[in-house]
Amino acid sequence: MATTRPSPANARVRQPLIVVATIAALSGASALPLTRVFANRSWLVVVVAAAVLPHGIGALLARRRVGGGATLAAWTATAVWFTIVAVEPSKTWLGLPTPAAVGAWWADLRGAPDILRSATTPVDPRGGALLLALLAVWAASAAAHWSATRLDGRFGAIMPTLALFVAVSALGDGDHSITTGLYGAATAGFLLAQQQVALADRRSWFHVRPPRRSRLAAGGMAMIVAVAVVGTVVGPRLPSAESVGLLDYQNWGEGRGGPGAVRIVSPLVNIGDALNQSPPAEVFAVRSSVGTYWRLAALDDFDGTVWGLRDTKARPGYVAPEFDGSVQQVRQEFEMGPYRGPFLPAAFQAIDTRFLPAEYSIHESSTLFLESDDYDGLAYQVESVVPLPTPAQLAAIPPADTERFGESLALPREFPDDVRSLARTIVADASTPFDQAIALQAFFRDDDRFAYDTSVRGHDDDALRRFVLEDRRGFCEQFAGSYAAMARAVGLPSRVAIGFTAGRLERDGRYHVDTDNAHAWPEIYFEGIGWTRFEPTPGRFEPTSTDYTGTGAEDPNPPPTRPGATTTTTADPTATTDPNAGTTPTTVAFRDPDRGVAAGDGTNGDAATSAWRRGLTVTTIVVATVAAFAGSVVVAGFAGAALRRRRRHRASDARGRVLGAWAQALERLGEAGITRRPSATPVEFAMREAPALGAGPAGPPLLALARIQTAAAYAASAPSDEAADDAWNHVVAIEQALTATTRRAVRWRRRLWRR
Repeated sequence: MATTRPSPANARVRQPLIVVATIAALSGASALPLTRVFANRSWLVVVVAAAVLPHGIGALLARRRVGGGATLAAWTATAVWFTIVAVEPSKTWLGLPTPAAVGAWWADLRGAPDILRSATTPVDPRGGALLLALLAVWAASAAAHWSATRLDGRFGAIMPTLALFVAVSALGDGDHSITTGLYGAATAGFLLAQQQVALADRRSWFHVRPPRRSRLAAGGMAMIVAVAVVGTVVGPRLPSAESVGLLDYQNWGEGRGGPGAVRIVSPLVNIGDALNQSPPAEVFAVRSSVGTYWRLAALDDFDGTVWGLRDTKARPGYVAPEFDGSVQQVRQEFEMGPYRGPFLPAAFQAIDTRFLPAEYSIHESSTLFLESDDYDGLAYQVESVVPLPTPAQLAAIPPADTERFGESLALPREFPDDVRSLARTIVADASTPFDQAIALQAFFRDDDRFAYDTSVRGHDDDALRRFVLEDRRGFCEQFAGSYAAMARAVGLPSRVAIGFTAGRLERDGRYHVDTDNAHAWPEIYFEGIGWTRFEPTPGRFEPTSTDYTGTGAEDPNPPPTRPGATTTTTADPTATTDPNAGTTPTTVAFRDPDRGVAAGDGTNGDAATSAWRRGLTVTTIVVATVAAFAGSVVVAGFAGAALRRRRRHRASDARGRVLGAWAQALERLGEAGITRRPSATPVEFAMREAPALGAGPAGPPLLALARIQTAAAYAASAPSDEAADDAWNHVVAIEQALTATTRRAVRWRRRLWRR
């Protein structure tokens, strides 16, 4: 008798384990480029879990014959639970999400567009960045599994993982040859597994007419169309879709603008993440005669959403300071910890770092950097001239020349009119540019009006308006950016500087600067003085000794009191115009990477330990919760088996009890590897197939049960209650025989997997 082919639905979803394993490996390989995006490897376990779990869940539910809608719901619920546990482990309780964990997860999710827009590689693998990675890997894995099983599409299953691989590779820096090779090997393995299954399928069912539908059309084309639609509809609406920086992530070198050009979106590099880091990690230590703001870069281009660098040309040398009054000439000795470049911290305005190798600057913003992205262990010195303007000097300066500083006054055409109107109202009573700058500063520093909140994220199109007019909650990034934009609205040339506040002055005579000191502040241009910083962020205090902003009286980091610590002098024009002027060249000291960090310096060791502990915590919680999930699956499997047996045994009539007994026997035989061909009658199965497959002592009661089942199924009259009781007695005899001849581990495994 010819065998029959399994139903198409069953063939689609119940793929052999080799196919599930290879598509899971392919999903994992598609996430490998994250090694070029994230700063360490604490993410590895959870990302691998995100790549594998959708396949395991999908395969298990397919074996349990769960429908597509329920599978999608299970994927979604598990993805939410898994990402909450992985991203916010400290806020969960025994692996269960708490309201605090859900709230933090939602805040991370809302901040995802901000990370895509402004983050720079390498990114700290936690918070919104980790959440984005997990959701992307999970979605790609689920889509690949759906295409390989439900759509039966061999090539379509590759499309989601290929899209993820290309997207993540574009985000990262460095050589991708290894990850590309591994992804190619995983793809080849998946295709070979599919081909092997197809060959076996044809050998087994060569005499059966194959289904007419094309696997390529059903799976590959469907997934290709889906990817194309998503890319066409969603792609242009992503943050900065029209910007060069969405997938650029701070590539340096030979790019737009010719040799030496800098390609950049915005170096507001994760200020919020740094301020929220727990515990804070030390970034660098600096020996200096004064405690001041250590400036990294100044952003002078505002597109209505983010601040960036307008001039991207890197050139040796430095711009001469304009101020010819009283200045502080400050030498700083920096020792860098785990800090990622390329910008160099220095007191503004640097006039000499000639003893650094291959130093460059962006002249318009006086931004200094090296051709490196990792400064860990770098020791260097900087000579700076810090102007000391007084309120009287600043108040005497007339408005700036709008033609000369037109670019520093530029605002996008869609700049909100109500924000512009508010800015003009704030400065209505101010008679000089300095008075206007102070009035804007006072507006933002009003504690009754604004609240400092580091949990806020905002680079979307309406973030400025929402911060100024509605929420009024944020941290230095929002305060500085909004201040500078409103300053331009009233005719004050402005830009946003980023860097660090002074840090803690400790007994070793150095200021120790950690991630809590990350800061952004606005700078206003005054003729004859130059770019001058202001401080609109509540709780921060501009440290200049002349206190022209009126915020320095409560400076929590006053300069040292030892004699001769601060020097006030008159700038030497020859010293400030010669880019090679300064102190005697000093040799740059790089820490030996093989020796690590000296004990007690509190830099790289602390950060590495923190990352290791964070990764261990996440890994432990994820492993524990995955184990709990697996345990719940086991419990559900055995509970389901018990409920099915109870339902069959208590059927409403004798015929139903007999048929239920037969179904129960087939289920238990299946756990022992004894399966019935659909074409075989119950008696044929009991007399021939079951003994051949090793039924052994279970054969006689199985044959007796088969005869009762045949009579119940085909006889005109219903079976008696006694016949039903006999049927279940035979089931008990079959179960006892199988228990004696089949190992328990085999029976349990097959019961859970439902072969």
